[in-house]
Amino acid sequence: MPSIKLFVPEDDIGEVEEAVVVTWLKREGDSVKKGEELVIIQAEKVSFELPAPANGTLTSILVPQGEVVKQNQPLAEFEVSETDSSPPPEQLEPQSPAATATATSAPTPAREVRASPIAKRLARQHGIDLGQVVGTGKEGRITEKDIQTFIDAETAAVETSPPSPTAQPANIRSSPIARRIAKEHQIDLAAIPGAGERRLTEKDVRAFIEARQSQSLPSEEPASASPLESRQTIPMAGMRAAIAKRMHQSLQETAQLTLHTEADVTELVALRTQLKEKLAVTYTDFLVRASVNALQEHPYLNATLKDDTIHLLSEIHIGLAVALDSGLIVPVIKNADQKTLADLASERARLIKQAKSNQLTPAEFTGSTFTITNLGTYDIDAFTPIVNPPEVAILGVGRIVEKVVIFEGKIAQRSMITLSLSFDHRLVDGAPAAAFLQSIKRHLEQPAGLE
Repeated sequence: MPSIKLFVPEDDIGEVEEAVVVTWLKREGDSVKKGEELVIIQAEKVSFELPAPANGTLTSILVPQGEVVKQNQPLAEFEVSETDSSPPPEQLEPQSPAATATATSAPTPAREVRASPIAKRLARQHGIDLGQVVGTGKEGRITEKDIQTFIDAETAAVETSPPSPTAQPANIRSSPIARRIAKEHQIDLAAIPGAGERRLTEKDVRAFIEARQSQSLPSEEPASASPLESRQTIPMAGMRAAIAKRMHQSLQETAQLTLHTEADVTELVALRTQLKEKLAVTYTDFLVRASVNALQEHPYLNATLKDDTIHLLSEIHIGLAVALDSGLIVPVIKNADQKTLADLASERARLIKQAKSNQLTPAEFTGSTFTITNLGTYDIDAFTPIVNPPEVAILGVGRIVEKVVIFEGKIAQRSMITLSLSFDHRLVDGAPAAAFLQSIKRHLEQPAGLE
């Protein structure tokens, strides 16, 4: 049986020239059907699924989860079944110029609508018929940019059309398709639930039309039996879907356990107050430094599991969980063990700024060996963080609280913080993990060595 390779289409990655493999939905040796979703890829801030190019068997995964794939780099190899030996050309290995020239000289059948996964998703969201869009990608493939151009043109057409009795207020945000349908049905967009609070979509307008029609029909059920109305529906797609699958996979494929301890950070608070007059340092920067020191003392927490073998890693890359409106992302401070406290503060500030403006490159949010997630700003004391595969552990940090405690045999008011360490019990036992957490606690309580 013939063998082929799966590639990320160039139109999907765009100008960044690389993407991250988030989750493989199939394993080596699994049989697949043509068009079946195989792998979730994330390029820039958009994730999408790549389908199987043909019926057959996934024989080899060439790029593991969490690693970066570049344009024209094969993702996987397939053994095509005899019943399907003609996969889509964009999924095959790149052809030579001569082969391309020969192929384009042959008679072409009726136009086939081909579009990137991102373009298809955007078209569905805006109710756009792909047959109406002109593709500018390779061999006429429709790209995300083509869909956006179509949307912009339709928006301009709606805005320049003469006013009508059903003209909508300028402060009501809505998609071009939503405005067109509202105009056809003589609907005032301001009457639709959510108007003025968010951008109305075609789905909102059609739901309003259906609700209005149902109200004019006699009800066969008592009012109490009617289903609850949704204020808003949010599709489980894009970054949210990628996070959901990744976290679910983490809990399914690892044996996670969480340890909690409390640290006295009174001296750390005083040190930060002293340093911040000349250095824009945060508690997160001290946590990174303390974690680096502890990882150097306990290298089995800076490890990963590959092919039933535990690999202790020589480099320490610290991931920082950052909350975005669309989900969660983990920018990475590379080689954190080689940086001073000032370097860590500077790099942390830069990465978080890039993350919140959606300007991180894939290389800046992949490759972490240990992750820190801090919910102290939300007044959280303790929680159970989920390990970020393929890492061994993750540190959860709560808020700093002033408490009355026994300190050096006397009642005193001290600044206390709760630390929560989740780890994969397959690689690390409870006692070594507790010793690691104890090291972090010691470094925070004796912060002189963190400068």
